[in-house]
Parts: sequence; structure tokens; C-alpha cells
Amino acid sequence: MQQIVLLPVLLFVSYCRAANILAVIPTPSYSHQIAFTAIWKELSLRGHSVTLITTDPLNDPKLTNLTEIDIKWAYKYMADVTSKITDSQSFSMWNMAKTFGDMFLPMMHEQMNYPPVQELLQDKSKHFDVVIVEHIYPEFLGFAEVFNCPKIFVGSLDTWTYVHNYIGNFIHPILYPELGAYFFDQLSFKERVISTLYSWHIWKYHMLDGLVLKEKILHEHFNTTVPLVSLLQDLDLLILNVNPVIQGVRAVGPTTINIGGYRPAVTKPPPLPKDLQEFLDGAKEGFIYFSLGSNVKSKDLSKETLNSVISTLRELPYKVLWKFEADTLPGKPENVKLVKWTPQQAVLAHRNIKLFITQGGLQSMEEGIYHEVPFVVIPFFADQEQNAGIMRSRGIAKIVNKDPFIKQEELKEAVLEVIQNPRYKETVQRIKRLSLDFPMTGLEQAIWWIEHVIRNNGTKHLRNPTADLPTYQYYLLDVLGFFALVFFSSLLLVIIVARFLIRTFRQHIKIHISLGKLKAH
Repeated sequence: MQQIVLLPVLLFVSYCRAANILAVIPTPSYSHQIAFTAIWKELSLRGHSVTLITTDPLNDPKLTNLTEIDIKWAYKYMADVTSKITDSQSFSMWNMAKTFGDMFLPMMHEQMNYPPVQELLQDKSKHFDVVIVEHIYPEFLGFAEVFNCPKIFVGSLDTWTYVHNYIGNFIHPILYPELGAYFFDQLSFKERVISTLYSWHIWKYHMLDGLVLKEKILHEHFNTTVPLVSLLQDLDLLILNVNPVIQGVRAVGPTTINIGGYRPAVTKPPPLPKDLQEFLDGAKEGFIYFSLGSNVKSKDLSKETLNSVISTLRELPYKVLWKFEADTLPGKPENVKLVKWTPQQAVLAHRNIKLFITQGGLQSMEEGIYHEVPFVVIPFFADQEQNAGIMRSRGIAKIVNKDPFIKQEELKEAVLEVIQNPRYKETVQRIKRLSLDFPMTGLEQAIWWIEHVIRNNGTKHLRNPTADLPTYQYYLLDVLGFFALVFFSSLLLVIIVARFLIRTFRQHIKIHISLGKLKAH
């Protein structure tokens, strides 16, 4: 009898735990992909069937529940941009959204027309319990519309203000500058003005241009007429690679989950190749790791910048491991070793490391903090300026300006200051400790909340009421209007009564004067 009772219970538990998950991460950038690698692994190992559209497939035969649609060819779209941003002074926060929007528009069409994606979309036998989409591609929420399931946004960094707004989070251009803004923390009056203008500028771009083009993709490729805004308003969860200790505290609702600060790949780095191990072990005075990430290429730096960097590194009493994408570098100093690729986590974990010279990517910042390495930051584009401001504000980095080119004196001064001043090392150790002092790791939170969405077929029970509040009510415009009406009506009434009393008083005076004159006669 007990077996009969337990059987349906076990079946129910099994059904709840094993779900079909579709994840769409279209950005051709390693940093955008690696932020979620551990999530796909863990979901598949927990018995879920995960279908992943990605530019960087894991190709791990052990993950039998993970099916990957490889769109690595999309990197051709990123190649055009990386060569432009390395030394372009015309690339700024003001045109960043449009630049990437224009670049990715043909890519999104090509990705949607890719035969394996079309096969997935047209397969009527397919069923998914949840669709997970990278936050900068809201048009791909159309997959959730087709498969009639809950929808989750994920971001390898923070997201645009309009996404926060649609999910009900508090937005403010001074407290929370828009993604890509060049400032952070306590803003000066000038920065507050610029931040407000920038927020309006980005909001205008998304509402009048960006989302309009994305909605056309949604309607064309998903055979639907649903407004894109409706899909955004119906989001069930927003998962961001953000840590409040590092990026700052933000007032968010229960369906926004911050998972920054921890990834298994960071805590368990792979071993170093033998030549790198010997080079770093031999750095008795310590070594500097110099990497501009996966999108910015050191080989594409201007001649003036390269000369300044080479001259600076030659004068330093430390070995330097430089991620450099060309086979040779004329004038390379003896203390510098060039590598086209490095296992970055393993390098940062080495006992002899003194400093990380970085472009300021979020993953690099996260990895450096975990391994307690202070920074010199040379920001180039996107969120890097803001990340640089965060690191400087936290006391773990110095910033070096790249425009019009890197100055030798400025770079050398920054390097020596960060290495020789123990304050930077001590502060990054403290930031690491605080950023990890949470009851659950970022990975554990992400998995728990994704499964929560699956178990409950969404998160409507946790929906932030702010998301459904009309703008005029959110800003109390109707209430303030009512108060203003009452005030001015009362003021008008007082004026009318006062004028009436004054007029009556004057008439009374005139009558009194007239009577006095008559009596006098």
C-alpha cells in the first residue's frame, strides 16, 4: 500500500526536477558566454535537458543532457567592431547603444535564419518549460511566446534602465547611472547633469529606435503580432552578474537576482602550461599580467601607444606576461613574455603576481578581485569606463587614459603606485571577503531561482507592483495635481473673498465719508 502511495509522489518529484530548458546567448564575445557556463553545466548535471544556442559551445561529452547549437560564425560581426574600438576616439557612451545595435541587427537576422535554429523553431514536438535569453536581445523572447512558457533574462553585466523599469526596479539617473556611463558613486553636479541627459538619450534610443527594430525581428521570425513591450512586461526573472559589494547597492524587487562574484572556473583554475609555469615561478620580484580581454586586441593598439607601453615595461623591475595576439613585437623587452592566449584564472592565482593591467571587463574585474590582485585599468568601450570608475572608487585600481594614446609617464606612475602602495592589495582582499560573504553562491542562487520559475510556471506571485503602476501614479502626478488644484482653488477663493471684503470695506468708507460731509452741511 505504501508503495502505491509513494509511486505518484516520486513521479511528481521527478517531473518537477527534470525540465526542458532553452537558453539563447547570441553575443559573439567570450566574456558574455563564460559568465553562464557553470549554469548550463549545473542544470544539465541536475537532470534538466538544456538546449543552448551559443557562440562558444562547451563540447563536453560528459554533459549528455546539454544540446548545443553552435553559432560561432557570428564572431565575424564582432571582428569589425574590435578593430574600430581599439584606438577610435569617436566611440563613446553617446553612440555605444546605436553602434552595437546597428552591428548586431544583421547578425540577429542571420542567427534566426540559421537552419538548426529554424529546425528548433519549426519542430512542433518540442516543448520547453522555460526560455532563458540574454538581456540585450529582447526580440528572442519570441521563443517563449512560441513555446508558451515562462521567460528569464540573464546578463553577464548589469542591464539597461528600461529593463529594470519593466520588471519594476527603481530607476534613477543619479543613484543608478545608465549602463555605459563614464562615472560611478558620488557624482559631481556636472556628472549629475550629464548622467540625466545620457539616461534620457539612451531611453529615447531604445523606445524610438532600438526596440522598434527589434520588434520587427520578433514579428518577422516568430510569426507573431504581440508587442515587444508586452513580452518585456511579462518577464518572470532577471539574473544579473552583479555583486552589490562591488557595483553598489541597488533597490530591486524579488525577481531580480544578483549572482556576481563567484564562478567555479575562478575558484578552481586549470593548471598552467609548463612554459608559463616556469616563467612565472622564475619571477622572484613578482610579475605583472597584461591583458586587454577577448574583444580589445593589443596587436591593434596605435603605434604611439605600443611604443609607450613597451618603453614603460622595459623600465620595470618585474617580469610581464602580456596577452598579445601577433607572433612578434618589434622592440619587445627582455622581461616580457608574449602569449596569444592564457588560462587567466590560473595566472591570477599564481603566488608571484603583483598587478593586473586590464581593459576593465566585468569578468576580468571579478576574477582579479577573487584572486586578490589590484589593477591598473585602461578602459576602451561599453561598460569598461564604468567598471574602471567602480574599481577606482573602491580603492583597488588606478585608471590610465588611452586617448589620444597612452602616455609612458602616466602608465609607469600608475603601475608603481598600485604595486608599491599596500593599500591597494589590502583593499582588494577586503572587497573579496565582503563580496563572497553571502549565504549562497551566485551559481546556487541562479540554479535555485531558475528551478523556482520552472516549479511554479513563472513568478507572477512575486511580481513587483511597481511594474504595473502607471507612470503618472508612480510619480504621484495625479495626487500632486490634485493637491495643486486644491491649493490654487483655495488661493483663488481667498483672493476672491479678500477682494470682495476690500471692495465692501472701501464702499463702506466712501458711504461713511459721504454721510459725514452731509452732516457737516
